[in-house]
Amino acid sequence: MLQYGHIESEIEVLLIVRKIIIMVFISIFLVSCSSQQDGGITLRATENEMVVPDHLEENALRVAFASVVSPQQTRKKYNLLIDYLEDKLDKPIVIVQKQTYDEVNQMIKLGEVDLAFICSLSYVIGKEQNYLEGLVAPKINDKSQYRSYIIAHKNSEIESFEDLEGKRFAFVDPYSYSGRLAVLDLLNARGLTTEFFEEIFYTYSHDYSVSAVARGAVEAAAVDSILFDQLVELDNEDAKLIKIIEYGSYAGTPPIVVSNKIDEDLKHNIKNALLFLKDDPIGNDILHELGIDEYIIIDEKRYLPIVNTLHLLGESNEKN
Repeated sequence: MLQYGHIESEIEVLLIVRKIIIMVFISIFLVSCSSQQDGGITLRATENEMVVPDHLEENALRVAFASVVSPQQTRKKYNLLIDYLEDKLDKPIVIVQKQTYDEVNQMIKLGEVDLAFICSLSYVIGKEQNYLEGLVAPKINDKSQYRSYIIAHKNSEIESFEDLEGKRFAFVDPYSYSGRLAVLDLLNARGLTTEFFEEIFYTYSHDYSVSAVARGAVEAAAVDSILFDQLVELDNEDAKLIKIIEYGSYAGTPPIVVSNKIDEDLKHNIKNALLFLKDDPIGNDILHELGIDEYIIIDEKRYLPIVNTLHLLGESNEKN
């Protein structure tokens, strides 16, 4: 007689071992990837956060960054802009960098930071709950919109979204539009849920997601079209190994926002400094370094695709 209980137990053990192997592989990959960039970030890291010191000057402007790209790369990209704002505002600036979008939104809500560079989904949530205000949005390659790219390895047999069934998939952040919500929308349009994938992971930065697919840690991912296009332009080695198999809906580009607790005059001065960057030779050079044409007034209609899909976040939206 076949010992079904024994066989089922063996199968369960094999499944558990397989899952552990996959998780170890992904963890090792991410640590290896980040050790070349920012000293060892994992799936959910806090060691790279910039913390406001206790002795901070009272008049300092506190600026938060959510890590759209890896923390070190974020700081490197925006240091020139921060220096410029310090000079224009005649005000010291302290950077507060968090790994997740939700952490940054919570700091804005509590008034722990004054100015923030956030995701478009985080902006929509913050606006709906009335704890932040949008200042400006970037125009890039003459567009003030972006979308999600669903990517796979160029040598894989994955050619369409339907081919992702039963595959390992990487989201960027629970509150990323291009890195998660746009995928939930694509699934919903097909009558599917995330159970369509074998397993899902969070990388907490778009460049890590690109690397995760390129190096085989996961079979597919969702990433920011702006970031990916920039990687392609820079001849990035990981981006060379990627193909795009599906596109999310266009939405407004990730804006710069302020806490609703900020001083009105300071808000006005920051907004003007950003809007007129393009008219200042130094500011124009900074925009060029950032890959941005200019900062423009926010067009709220651009964010309606996000507003209209917020319900797909489910209970996770309630905690914000």
